[in-house]
Amino acid sequence: MMTRTEFLRAQTISGANKCRRTPMIPMSVSDEPGGIAERRALALKMIFEHMPIYIGPQELIVGTRTFFSPNKGNEDGHDPFQYGLYTYVPYLNEADIALFGCDQSYKNKTHYTPDFGIILEKGIDGILEEAENRKKDASLNRVNLDFLSAVVIAYSGLKGLILRYSEEARALAEREQGDHKAELLEVSRICEKISGKRPDTFHEAVQLLWFAHLGTIIESFEFINYGRLDVILGRYLKDTPREEAQQLVECLLLKMYDQVDIVTSYLHNYAAQLVVTLGGVLPDGSSAVNEVSMMFLEAIDKIRLPEPEFNLRINSKNPPEFLDKASELTISGCNFISYYNDDLFVESLNKAGILIEYARSYAFDLCQDINIPGIGDFFWLGSPSLAFILMDVLKDCGELHGFDELLCKFKDRIAQEIEEAIKHYNIAEEHILLYAQGQDEKYFQGIKEHKKPIDRGGCSPMAPLPLISPLYHGSMENALDIAFVPYPVKEKGMFFGTATEAINSLAAIKKVVYEEKRFSLGEIYSACRSNYQGEKGAFIKSVLWNCPKWGNNDDYVDAIAKDVLEFCLSQTRNYKTFLGGRVLGGIHQPHPVPTGKNLMATPEGRCAGTPVAVTLTPESGTAKNGPTAILHSAAKIDPMLVQWNYCVMVNYFASTFRGNNGKEIFKCLLTGYFKEGGLQHQPNVLNVEDLKNAQLEPVKYKDLIVRLWGVSAHFVDLPRELQDELIARFS
Repeated sequence: MMTRTEFLRAQTISGANKCRRTPMIPMSVSDEPGGIAERRALALKMIFEHMPIYIGPQELIVGTRTFFSPNKGNEDGHDPFQYGLYTYVPYLNEADIALFGCDQSYKNKTHYTPDFGIILEKGIDGILEEAENRKKDASLNRVNLDFLSAVVIAYSGLKGLILRYSEEARALAEREQGDHKAELLEVSRICEKISGKRPDTFHEAVQLLWFAHLGTIIESFEFINYGRLDVILGRYLKDTPREEAQQLVECLLLKMYDQVDIVTSYLHNYAAQLVVTLGGVLPDGSSAVNEVSMMFLEAIDKIRLPEPEFNLRINSKNPPEFLDKASELTISGCNFISYYNDDLFVESLNKAGILIEYARSYAFDLCQDINIPGIGDFFWLGSPSLAFILMDVLKDCGELHGFDELLCKFKDRIAQEIEEAIKHYNIAEEHILLYAQGQDEKYFQGIKEHKKPIDRGGCSPMAPLPLISPLYHGSMENALDIAFVPYPVKEKGMFFGTATEAINSLAAIKKVVYEEKRFSLGEIYSACRSNYQGEKGAFIKSVLWNCPKWGNNDDYVDAIAKDVLEFCLSQTRNYKTFLGGRVLGGIHQPHPVPTGKNLMATPEGRCAGTPVAVTLTPESGTAKNGPTAILHSAAKIDPMLVQWNYCVMVNYFASTFRGNNGKEIFKCLLTGYFKEGGLQHQPNVLNVEDLKNAQLEPVKYKDLIVRLWGVSAHFVDLPRELQDELIARFS
């Protein structure tokens, strides 16, 4: 007989809840009175009031998005990114669009990590009361009042949605008997209580947290991350029977994957790729690992689905069983777990000026982007792409006298891109703050001067978030949407992409042009421009590809990497945002296939259009000295220069860990890397033959999970080009 978790897992994978998915009938609130924020909140409330309710059999945690129909993504002509509420309930009117000169209802950058602990501590009624009380402040301007009214509307809508679930559970209970009846009545009671009041029990806390998250992803489409769930939920565990609490954690984890019947990205199938953070330390510096941390690891072991991702903060103060269990999961193929050197990340954040209490509270945005839940939003100020910059330099510079001159020109161009990105961001931040202060005339004058709409890092006053915003500290106190940066930490992040290709290209140029003098710089660029066509081009490609490569613990290449990357990261420290936040540095390269399609051939011997490497992972086919060498290379970068994102992915053959000491081998690799100064590790433990066989017989390998970059997926669900790219990493 199946356990509840086994049954719910089967229901989840089958997409059982699609039976209640249906497109909403056309509705609009664009003609309603009030400001933009109020009308967007009305649109959200309308969805809460009309989307179908679904409670599946044996569910203990309820609630799901149902206001769109199942799809197959682009295969059925559906745009996978059309799940925003603005698509279903338009809220802007012609006067808004004329005033702004555009329609930016879609301008919601997502990539947020709220503090869901706020709603658990205040309850929905507490947030509503706070908003109503703030509205009495006579000093507030139109933007403030519009925001607070929107909060009231949005949270009243969420309250109504939860009560609808209470009523549905009660109605279902009338048709049941025994334990099922009792469970449904308890679900109904819990929903009725948490529709307004704060939770007291673990079950109540888990359910309210899920409804809060459900509301945010309805409001913003996706990429609203969970934060430190062990810390948030741990305080509600109290005397809850541990078997009951474990079951609730498993139910919650399955809820996080309950939209497998839809496509939300080019990865195919559900790809929200949201992140749960576990471990690390508390604001006072003590270990954050608790019973709920371990319950999540146990739940992972039972459920084994690629979403959500789990990013583990490994701190020297954590109990050994935390890393023990995580390592056991990793070597067994749970390729959705990442490891972070918590001691160093906390120190680096603090040295960059982040208060130590905040630094100790960091969690994660999508992929490996660090954020401080409800306190700051580091995503995103700019992302200079190093290989693209290098190719522009080679196109423009002609022949140079030495490698140092080339390196100097390359750094100058990087510095220019950094400065331009920050300048553009600060103009947007300055102008959007004018709007927040009620200085509309100056704001709209700025739009005219720049001849385009002004948005700050993807945020626009035309796309407010009245449900998510109160989950940020400072939002209610300042009566401002998070688009206007009301939270205490103002820092923003900048990451540098295509680093591996740039490093390898510079190493190859140094060797064959300036040391061996086999080719001129012009010949190298011409060969790249022609994509290594012809006999000479093929010969040049062969020579370049056989030059030293990053990830082999080779100081010839690693010294260049250290020089260039530390220059990039140090440069960001020269700047601040308009509001005084520092610019935090990171190294990150997601989406290797589409990025590579847009990059011409590069001087390390890579052909045009082929995939690039993930962040600081070696290029496919270039790691010759094994995993330890890769980690040694990565550990040479000064960890105190990195505060935002960073990734070293190693693809391990599963046979490496076979036997009784496999877990200890992995732990030794990881802890040795961290002691050496390594910051982050994304392991992928696979049999390459399984990948190849899965392409031939996908049904037999339907549970095979792979790590792509900061995201994971079932291998058989991926498009063929992504499957091939992953297999190539093992060459």
